[in-house]
Amino acid sequence: MVSPLRRLDRAVGELAAGLPPDHTLPGGPGQRGSVSVGGPPELRQLTAGFNRMARTVTAALEQQRRLVADTSHQMRNPMAALRLRVDALQTHLRPTADRTYAGVNTELDRLETLLDDILALAAAEHRAGELTVTDDPGAHCDAAEVTLNQHRLWEPVARRASVRLTAEAAGPVPAACTDRELAQVTDILLDNAIKYAGDGARVRLRCAAEGPYAAVTVTDDGPGLRAEEIDRATTRFWRSARQTGTSGTGLGLAIAEQLLAGRGGRLELTPAHPHGLRTRAVVPGAHADGDPR
Repeated sequence: MVSPLRRLDRAVGELAAGLPPDHTLPGGPGQRGSVSVGGPPELRQLTAGFNRMARTVTAALEQQRRLVADTSHQMRNPMAALRLRVDALQTHLRPTADRTYAGVNTELDRLETLLDDILALAAAEHRAGELTVTDDPGAHCDAAEVTLNQHRLWEPVARRASVRLTAEAAGPVPAACTDRELAQVTDILLDNAIKYAGDGARVRLRCAAEGPYAAVTVTDDGPGLRAEEIDRATTRFWRSARQTGTSGTGLGLAIAEQLLAGRGGRLELTPAHPHGLRTRAVVPGAHADGDPR
């Protein structure tokens, strides 16, 4: 009685995460996405119904993943060819066409950035689904070290944007995630803060252990977001009406949220006082051996 229920329970968890279950039907090899049928008639009927649903759902998810991958591959080559052709036209254009030429290049940059962000979001969502059912106790890093490294990388960028970037990190701060994941999240938060805070703004980067969690906080004293805007800030493709003149796709915070969710963390956005925005990437802490606290 219990063994089939355990197999069904695991298969339900894997399906919820968007993964094909590890079991196969007794009809032969290669029938992934199903749990073996056994037990009382009522349980066999339930399992058969689940198998039909699982095959339909996993096939749809796999088609979606392939669509994203194929779209990436098929779009990159035409985009590169289009940019080469546009660049080749520059020497043949009249001076009066410079504004149009610059506009075309701006739109090409936007399309390339949008494509990269869509793929990054798809990868983050898939990874988050995997981690909901796949234990990865060895994933750990020193969040303070990652924070200071990202500060060194972004400080010249902030200086060119006339933004003062400071960092505070008293380490070590063990976090139950990889340094690559935390660096990617920190990049997104710093990019947004530097981009939208405005000339002469101050951006503070801070990392600290907070009870059983590790938190990386980015605070700016720019115009910030209104309460109703904060509620929508992680919505895909959403951007504030006041930011229409600034480059961006509206996917950065959605990517960060998915990366943190995969590790059992969260993204927090709150107003900074007297003005500005505070964004916090919170992830479970880890012991020195990498096990979550």
